[in-house]
Amino acid sequence: MIPGPLRSFLRMAGISQKIAPEEALPLLSRNVFMEGYEGSKKTEFLILLSRYVVQARELSNLAATSNGMIRVSNCDDAKPLLTILGYRTRPNCGEPGTSLQTADSERAFLTIDSGFPLPELEQTLQGGKPFEYPYAASPVPVLFAAGDWTMASRKNYKEASKDLIDTIVNDPAVARLYWALSKLDPETDKVLQGSIGMRKLLPYAAVLDFYGSHICIRAGRVVVPGGPEAEAAWKDLVGASPESPAAFVQRLLASGKGWLTAYFDVLSRVSRSEQAYFTEAPRPRLFYEALRAADPSAGATIGAFRPAPSLLLLVTRLQREPSGEPLVPGNLEVWNKILLQKNDSRMVREWGKRNNRLTGSDQLVQTMFALSRAVTDNGPLQIYLAISALESRRSPEHRLAPATVLLLAQKFDRFSDQYRIFSEFQELSDTSIVLFLDTAEALESVSNAVRGNALGTFQATVGMWQILARQGQIPNLRLNDSWQQVIKPFAKIRSAAQLYNAGRASLGELFRFSNGEARVSQDEIIELLAGPRQTTAEGTRIHQELARRIRSVMDGQRLVSLDTLLALGDALSEKAQGKQLNEFVLHQAGEIREFQMPRPIFTSGERSEWAAGVYNNHHTDVEMRSDVSKVLTSPAPSAAQLEEARGQLASFLRDTLVGLNYAYYEPPGAQALHSNPLLVRSHDFSAETVGGIKTVWQAPQLLGQGSAAGGGAHFVGSLADLPYVLADLEEDFISPQSVQALIWKELTPALLTNAILPRWWDVSQNELHAVALYQRAGEELLNASAQDEDVRSKVITILSDRVNPRRSVQVEQALRAGHASEIVPQMTPADTFYLTAEFQRRYPEKTAPWGTASQELQTLSRQHPEQVNWKRLSHDFGVPHPILAQTYGSELLNVGPLPTYLGYSSRLLAESWDSPNLYWARLADENGISAVTLNHLVPALTRSMVEKIFATDLEDWPALLRAMHETAEEFRNGKIASLPGTGTPRP
Repeated sequence: MIPGPLRSFLRMAGISQKIAPEEALPLLSRNVFMEGYEGSKKTEFLILLSRYVVQARELSNLAATSNGMIRVSNCDDAKPLLTILGYRTRPNCGEPGTSLQTADSERAFLTIDSGFPLPELEQTLQGGKPFEYPYAASPVPVLFAAGDWTMASRKNYKEASKDLIDTIVNDPAVARLYWALSKLDPETDKVLQGSIGMRKLLPYAAVLDFYGSHICIRAGRVVVPGGPEAEAAWKDLVGASPESPAAFVQRLLASGKGWLTAYFDVLSRVSRSEQAYFTEAPRPRLFYEALRAADPSAGATIGAFRPAPSLLLLVTRLQREPSGEPLVPGNLEVWNKILLQKNDSRMVREWGKRNNRLTGSDQLVQTMFALSRAVTDNGPLQIYLAISALESRRSPEHRLAPATVLLLAQKFDRFSDQYRIFSEFQELSDTSIVLFLDTAEALESVSNAVRGNALGTFQATVGMWQILARQGQIPNLRLNDSWQQVIKPFAKIRSAAQLYNAGRASLGELFRFSNGEARVSQDEIIELLAGPRQTTAEGTRIHQELARRIRSVMDGQRLVSLDTLLALGDALSEKAQGKQLNEFVLHQAGEIREFQMPRPIFTSGERSEWAAGVYNNHHTDVEMRSDVSKVLTSPAPSAAQLEEARGQLASFLRDTLVGLNYAYYEPPGAQALHSNPLLVRSHDFSAETVGGIKTVWQAPQLLGQGSAAGGGAHFVGSLADLPYVLADLEEDFISPQSVQALIWKELTPALLTNAILPRWWDVSQNELHAVALYQRAGEELLNASAQDEDVRSKVITILSDRVNPRRSVQVEQALRAGHASEIVPQMTPADTFYLTAEFQRRYPEKTAPWGTASQELQTLSRQHPEQVNWKRLSHDFGVPHPILAQTYGSELLNVGPLPTYLGYSSRLLAESWDSPNLYWARLADENGISAVTLNHLVPALTRSMVEKIFATDLEDWPALLRAMHETAEEFRNGKIASLPGTGTPRP
């Protein structure tokens, strides 16, 4: 029993108000060991929670005298209550002016923080109606019996507490074990509790928490990765047979300082077909021994987050040839050289020397298992994953040459974030890849005065090529040629004037390949970026809206018009030829002086003294000194003066082109892009504003936020990963709708990116309808499986590749009990979509429809197979996976929710959540809205969903599902996302 109202307890325990009662104790346990201690010292959170429990018990005891109700009719009745609450009355109780004042600050704080209705009590004490407030204890389900936990606690040996809440709050080991076992399925829990017991499991609470969720016991034996065929291998590895669950699990948990359980866990997370490779003898022992030998002294449970995210990436993203063998980009000889490359990680250096002669693909994978323990972003494993992802998307006849693989590896530490564009467009040849890297290096060697503008202009132009290529405005057959022609003008830049000319030439090539003309204008490039031209009225409205948004960002950033910059460049050429210039050109020259408006308010000395770091943006300083009109109005400017003026235009051209990239990826509801007019101009491409940036070609970092003297917030780095970093910046401006709701930083930027990067210009209504039918057919399949044992078995087998054993058991039990209507709303759209697609693939002989949706889907598939196939739907309705799949190309990966990790790998959590776009598409289809409208609808709905998230922990996936359903309900009621046009709902 939880003392007092559940709502108040959840507030004080930091738990979402929207949870089910059975989640209360597990989430309490999770928060106690995660948030309750700093070392052995209790945090303020746990101290307040402990005090609240004491206060709540006192109030419950007080309410028990009145059948669970706190009643106050007069001042005398209030005295014991006020003592518990920490208040007193002033001045004279019972009079209209009576007020409550703090008597005990600690108790009074708890009263306010727990949401006790003090205003109503105060009105009673002023002579109002009697105060009544229910304060009975709240029953919640308990895992096993309370005594199992209280007796297991070592602290209770001395304190002799028999209360479960007290035990959890005061013993972090018990709390962690409770949380860990709550994530296992009931049958497994029962076996572990009965055959091992809580006391013996207590030392392994951390291992079970991090890696135990896929331990599953069925019919008296442990289900191991690889199935029955792999049991012998696991018996050899663990030292106990899966047929003896207690012995097997104990030895599994105790072996290798947690690494054997971590190994078991990651192999359990891949599909059955992928498990077969990893568990075929002798690979299990070879791979595990490599993993363990890398650093035998370090445990797998050190810290608050799971270590070695690369181990999960290696297993889940290992690319294999059609023959089943691991993919080896280039050849083994190349990888022998890569392993000997210089690296900051001692582990990488030592393993490279020890295993520098690879003779087979399995040996390469074995080496990668060892290197998955290395704490580095630029080791051979990271290189292998990135290049394998790139190579796996290329056809066999267009595989990378060994020399290209080696080049990519040698330059990985500097350019790795740029490789995602190569992975997204497999049409780019080896020559195109080498050209990019050579040009990038050449630009780094230009003078300091030109370098920042050169890097920014080059990347901005390539970024626009990427956008137009992704939107299909550059034909696939011309992607390779257009890429090379856009890059070549930058190959031999030495001066600012040459950079301006190169930028113009590159833009001309971009236009020539996208619309057949080399003529460039700002309106036309905005029209191109906004999407392909539309033929329908609704498509035209959406296109105009996106173009307007781009223009709004350009205006908000006070960027000089591209037309003005081009016209001034032409005017300088005409001036050199002695031609007379018209007044309008001189007026345009004055436009670039408008940048003088945001004058610096701090001197350089004040910046150095007050700012966190020295901020010296040479780029903006040069722009404030620029005056092209002075040269244009001069009677006879020298060639050097004309050259210098042309070079001044290069700075402004960089800003405009970079601004177009920023504007295209504007997150929904963006604030910074419209309130900070220096954001684009302050992007530091050459790391001149801050020290310590090792490479300028990696994803940008946000620096200077909150430091006005330092120049304010600005990005330092490249334009790689720009959609995500802009969303990360804007994430802080989103406020949750619920008090104390968790909107976690690890998830929100990816959700926003998933809403703005995919575009739906070429999606047909048949595709849109097919996405809805896939989800509805999956729900029909679940309903059908409630009545058919054979179908149910197949459904559970498919879903087990996406969900953990506990969730699989919940689904199976609900279906077996005929409660499909209860379980369907708890399934994610990706689950039902995948269920339909995978059922059709695995059991093509099962052609009988399960309902009207499946019947309609079969008909649509026969009529339009080119539109209603997995590959196309995955491309059009998937999301980007820049960390998990090393690409910004959209696709559905069909992976279950991944666990949390620290650092960049925290994005794995978000990238395994690919349901929203599928669900918004279904919502649009069911409301008769065209596919093109998704370009407006998806960002608006996603922003609303983020605001509604009310989660407790970083893996609270049900909170996302709730927020998505709540958003859809508001949309159906007309409360969200005003659309440019309306549709007719589907029957």
